[in-house]
Amino acid sequence: HRQRRIALRHDGAVAAIDPRDGSVLALVSSPSFDPTLFNSGILLEDWQKLSGDPYHPMENRAVSGQYPPGSTYKMIVAAAALQEGLITPDTAFNCDGSFALGNRKFRCWQKHGHGRVSLHRAIVESCDVYFYNVGKLIGVDKLAEYANAFGFGQPTGISLPREKGGLIPTKAWKLSKLKQPWQLGETISIAIGQGFNLVTPLQLVSA
Repeated sequence: HRQRRIALRHDGAVAAIDPRDGSVLALVSSPSFDPTLFNSGILLEDWQKLSGDPYHPMENRAVSGQYPPGSTYKMIVAAAALQEGLITPDTAFNCDGSFALGNRKFRCWQKHGHGRVSLHRAIVESCDVYFYNVGKLIGVDKLAEYANAFGFGQPTGISLPREKGGLIPTKAWKLSKLKQPWQLGETISIAIGQGFNLVTPLQLVSA
């Protein structure tokens, strides 16, 4: 019982859509709450418990939870690079486990490297070094154009309250928001879905 209770406290979301027309099949947000508490006016004690819960059970994480997309974002990077003619499916890069940029090294999840990798294998094995290279070729602003075209960076328009739009960074955004110029190393990070990138589960499944 104790283990089950702890597991239910983990936060997360599931979004499922019909790929034929984009209609939503299921949205799940965890932890959740009992909506019948509101049927005839919620008790003050229950309201305080819900509103003060650090896990925010009343937040619909499927549409308002904003998270780094991680390796799922590599598909967007690949599509952008192919469309721009920067790579072909046969374009290959060597992965020895890291990518050097100046005096900094960006690691691949496979510490011993993947060797010579072309696009298909880079996607199948989720090679970070491949996408570091591709992200450097594309640049942050061009990548943002394609991310926006896939529906990131703005709400999907689903008829549910408090949907968030996420964040797809650009040079202008960072200069305006943080008063700092964009760094190439930040492009390397966003190319694998890290850094400033934020998306909702619904945006991700829609893309």
